[in-house]
Amino acid sequence: MADIFGLFDYTKPGPGIPKNPPPKPRSIVFFEIFFRKFWHLVKLNLLFLVFNLPAIVVMPFISHLFLQRVMNSGPISSSIYELEFYFAAGAVLVCIPVLTVGPAQAGFTYVLRNFAGEEHAFLWEDFKEQAFSNARQSILVCLIDLFVTVTVGLDINFYLKISDKNIFSTGITAFIIMSFLLYIMMHMYIYPMMITFRLSVKQIYKNAFIFSIIKFFPNLGIFSLCFILTSLPLLLFPTGGVLLFFLITMSMTGLITNFYVYPVLKKYMIAKI
Repeated sequence: MADIFGLFDYTKPGPGIPKNPPPKPRSIVFFEIFFRKFWHLVKLNLLFLVFNLPAIVVMPFISHLFLQRVMNSGPISSSIYELEFYFAAGAVLVCIPVLTVGPAQAGFTYVLRNFAGEEHAFLWEDFKEQAFSNARQSILVCLIDLFVTVTVGLDINFYLKISDKNIFSTGITAFIIMSFLLYIMMHMYIYPMMITFRLSVKQIYKNAFIFSIIKFFPNLGIFSLCFILTSLPLLLFPTGGVLLFFLITMSMTGLITNFYVYPVLKKYMIAKI
């Protein structure tokens, strides 16, 4: 009876697993990695928080350079709300990352790159090893970024102050803001290239600039996503937003950028090698 017409014959081999199953959508793969590595991401966020504390302390003051003119002319007058606004703006620069402690960012990026590529990484051991091995370049990048950020912040406020009297100043302000946006986008690539390739700082910045141009719209999408995930919780639910920032936000946005950047580097640089 079991094999009448070949039905219900459990001795027959099934179709098995296809040799070349269709690849999963990238979004599905990301969420699989995110939930599988969630507690590792929390621990990595806390580790990064400790070593990146100087950048987190100064980030409200740096963001104040950019926004003081806007805040002085805007509706927000309470000092506590101003501090929340500056913290949220600075947090974006930490998560991209523009404001960061270089060696800590190098170790942080290495672990996240491995997570994004579904490769194994030891949290403390790999974090420490990459922080030390990339210390010289990462410190130099950190100092360059601090100088550029402060200079741009001062320039923007200066030209905003006189832009209502001079249309030429308005054009310069727009140009500076657009240039700084490209500079921010470059930082999606700077540290991943630093920990992946043997390149000079000049070559790293050159390649990062090229990627910021040729991938402008995808970069803008990733930047906008990270901006929303970082700033909105801090602005809408300050206490919960700060808690999220200390526990997961930096690792989550770092995973997003590395998950996006690693295939780009693999296609345009690793494959060439």
